[in-house]
Amino acid sequence: MKLSILTLAVLAAVLCSAGCVISPHDIIGTWTSEDISGLPVPSPDVTRIIVEFTPDRKGTETWVYANGCRYVSNISWIENDDGTFSYAYDSWLTTVSENGTLASDEEGRVFVREGSDADSGYPGTWTAVEAYEYNGMLYTITNEIYPDNTGVSLWTDQNGVTEPPWEMVWYPYKEDMYINYYKEALIGFTILDNGTGMDSYNLTYTKA
Repeated sequence: MKLSILTLAVLAAVLCSAGCVISPHDIIGTWTSEDISGLPVPSPDVTRIIVEFTPDRKGTETWVYANGCRYVSNISWIENDDGTFSYAYDSWLTTVSENGTLASDEEGRVFVREGSDADSGYPGTWTAVEAYEYNGMLYTITNEIYPDNTGVSLWTDQNGVTEPPWEMVWYPYKEDMYINYYKEALIGFTILDNGTGMDSYNLTYTKA
């Protein structure tokens, strides 16, 4: 899963123009890019990108090809502290147990809370109960979840080698449920003062 995320997306770093006041309601709807025929990103054969943001923080991204074909990906999105937004193709849901000591994710992995207060919600240190097999290697996974909606995921292989930390972001979804992303998987989306949108690739979008 980690590899597919990294190959699909880039980190967002687009700031809102001075003076604009944006709310989550403003992004909800369908946004269509300018004509991007011939550009290398995402493909020279793609003429437009259509992104739909839905109120439940999900949506779709559609690549429209010159031959009329379309490729649709499911997305989920978040609001950043600076008034911009980010979305990703890949995310995963974590559910914390009622007593706050265990957490399970959509991959079937179960994590136990290490040392922190069980009443603190999602923030804390979580270590996988069992080793996780990825690409022929067994890993012990420890997730450090911070109160500021960030975190790191630490993967230590069966030989005791720990990979560089994978930066994460997360947000509450429903009671005791949280959506997670690897930070490098996020694509930025900014609503400009003139009402158009701009993504991390500097493509311009118009809202329908």
